[in-house]
Amino acid sequence: MAALRFFFYLLMKPATLGMTFLGACGIFAPCINPDKWWIPALSGLFMPGIILVNFYLLVFWGIHKKWWIILPFITIISNHQFFSGMFQSPWKQDIPYVPKDEITIASYNVEGFYWIARNIKYNIKKLVEDNHIDILCIQEHCEESHLDSITIQQKFGLPNRCVFFNRQTAWANFGISIYSHYPIIRYGEINFNSEKNNSMWADILIGKDTIRVFNNHLQTTDVSMNGKKYEEYRSVKDWKGQARTLVNIVEQLKANFVIRASQAIQVRNLIDTTHYPVIVCGDFNDTPVSFAYNHIAGNNLTDGFRDRGKGYGHSFNGIKGLLRIDFISYDKSFTGLVYDSPHLPWSDHNPIIMKVKLKTTSR
Repeated sequence: MAALRFFFYLLMKPATLGMTFLGACGIFAPCINPDKWWIPALSGLFMPGIILVNFYLLVFWGIHKKWWIILPFITIISNHQFFSGMFQSPWKQDIPYVPKDEITIASYNVEGFYWIARNIKYNIKKLVEDNHIDILCIQEHCEESHLDSITIQQKFGLPNRCVFFNRQTAWANFGISIYSHYPIIRYGEINFNSEKNNSMWADILIGKDTIRVFNNHLQTTDVSMNGKKYEEYRSVKDWKGQARTLVNIVEQLKANFVIRASQAIQVRNLIDTTHYPVIVCGDFNDTPVSFAYNHIAGNNLTDGFRDRGKGYGHSFNGIKGLLRIDFISYDKSFTGLVYDSPHLPWSDHNPIIMKVKLKTTSR
């Protein structure tokens, strides 16, 4: 037993060095394009796990009173951007406002409305009405091809919409959509040449003001197939099969990091040409510690969660609820009022609901 404990003790040293390296890489994830170096992007995606392991190492070396404690300590405090992106004070003071001119916008990856097949009762219209949603951005929209405009309006409770269906079949259309209580005066598609992911924008007239809303569904991580293969190999104790699958998963993640970065650059270029007040919504499939998130945010967009969120800000219910990959951001034309992300059983994502106020309104 003593020999086993000593062996475990020795393993903690390379583990500490490895976690320090990954943590250091994560610091640079927001600013390094994965096309140039992809390890920081991998660290950014798995930063919740890296931080948890470093907390364990901090306690371990603290108990043993060794200088190695310095490495996990520095790693943790150096990744302050992760903490600010995932945690906000639950005691943050609310902004007082008069419920009159605020705009309520929501972003929701609905997982293709797959809960229809699961026979789970849902009511998007009720969600809209209960939260007084004015603008609704939907990702992974799946819609039966035969639906008419009246039926669609009854389902969503908002009179105006625009869609970008990048995959169409005989029975259904797939893509993203924007619904609005206010008139949509024009919209445009941002084509990623993908059947799964795309973005779009809509110019929405609010009183005498026009705002531009971007709805994004960036490159999907899409490791579920390899994940299933890994579980199959593990069930029969095929170690070589597991190793090959893990390599495939890493390669797939690497490719998707690069694709998301390219998509983020494409979206940001359009934001930079926009002269209207801007709100950016969507499922980025990446964390606040990522190049895609930070490149789209640039120097002029405020993250709604960082601004008005409280507590732990996860939006994706998979992976033990550790990740925040859905966002609503806005430029300096808006004041953030309220941020909410209610847990609903309808999708693997939670909706993001945000109340904002347009500062220079002529309404």
